[in-house]
Amino acid sequence: MNKAGILYLIPSGISEGPLPYLPEHTLECIRSLDIFICERAKTARRFIKQINHPKPISELVFVEIPKKREYIYLDEDLAPLSKGQNIGLLSEAGSPGIADPGAEICLRAHQMKAEIVPLIGPSSILLALMASGLNGQQFTFHGYLSPKKELIGRDLKRLEHQSCKDKGAHIFIETPYRNGQILDAMKNHLSNSTLFCIAAGIHSPEAFIRTMSVADWKKERIPNIHKVPAVFILQVI
Repeated sequence: MNKAGILYLIPSGISEGPLPYLPEHTLECIRSLDIFICERAKTARRFIKQINHPKPISELVFVEIPKKREYIYLDEDLAPLSKGQNIGLLSEAGSPGIADPGAEICLRAHQMKAEIVPLIGPSSILLALMASGLNGQQFTFHGYLSPKKELIGRDLKRLEHQSCKDKGAHIFIETPYRNGQILDAMKNHLSNSTLFCIAAGIHSPEAFIRTMSVADWKKERIPNIHKVPAVFILQVI
């Protein structure tokens, strides 16, 4: 019986441009792979080409994760693992499984007794928390807030209430074109003393990361972060 292959979890860039954040060991692991499960084959091929994979792109296999529907071909896509072949799970931006698809794939690989190897690379959520000055000992990631504009303020108050109880940092993200709605709701619904971090465009030349009280944000001219990927963190102190 063949020993199961390895599922490598591959981080990708969280901003456009060079890839100085990937250590050589991570790059060597990626270059050794022939099969990739990814969100979008087009951007995955671009990434693989950018890291100078030794094989022609045409000889590599790219399998896309289905969007907004059941992953009915999961066992088929992971079948090479049972034959001892290695597979790379490639994130679109950041690290697989962290505010990105991947958990279902990893769990199935565990059930197949495959080895899971997470490779070193960026996660915008952790990078934002590191730079925020807020509670890195106790924090909660909430994903997206309500898609309804009129409910964003309610959601922020809920996170503020939780932070008031646990004194932890509460992290969330938003679709970039809705960043302005988050900033308006922050100013209109949170207490003046609550600390709020905006971490936008991390690792890009225009990166903006700052933590201030809501009262100070109301006085500050915030850079234009419309359509810029951002992470937001609030904490009551």
